[in-house]
Amino acid sequence: MKKLLLTLALLAATTSVSQADRGDQYLLPKFGFMSVQLNNADPLYSIGVLYGYGITPEITVEAELNAGVTGGDSNLGGYEIWTLAGYGVYRYPVTVTGYIKAKLGLLHEAVSLDGNSASDQGAAGGIGYGFRYGQTIYEFEATVIDEDIIFYSLGVNYPF
Repeated sequence: MKKLLLTLALLAATTSVSQADRGDQYLLPKFGFMSVQLNNADPLYSIGVLYGYGITPEITVEAELNAGVTGGDSNLGGYEIWTLAGYGVYRYPVTVTGYIKAKLGLLHEAVSLDGNSASDQGAAGGIGYGFRYGQTIYEFEATVIDEDIIFYSLGVNYPF
């Protein structure tokens, strides 16, 4: 663990991170798992993609789509979840290469449980940490989808 922390500290000291400038765009494929705190549910492994557009170096807007790649099991049977969301995002630089990310927006979620499906819309938000390694930016996030579902993810940022 000490070697990992030392490596991350050295990376933070030797490279520099750039946030999205006005008009910059980026694509961030991501993977992770949804922690569902209902009916003794198993985690749901998910993949997603995020499109971002820079307004200022710290402020961006993002559109995100996530879908389960494996179905989960619960006391009530098998389930699947997919989400579509739009967020306003603020990135606060904490080192030359790293930043804390906070996002808040609107989310549509669809849940399927043993062939029965339901959907809901509402507010969603999350926090995360991003850092640059070489020319690539990595982001770790925790997004609250609703009061019982949290999506933990890792993404790789591809600016264009």
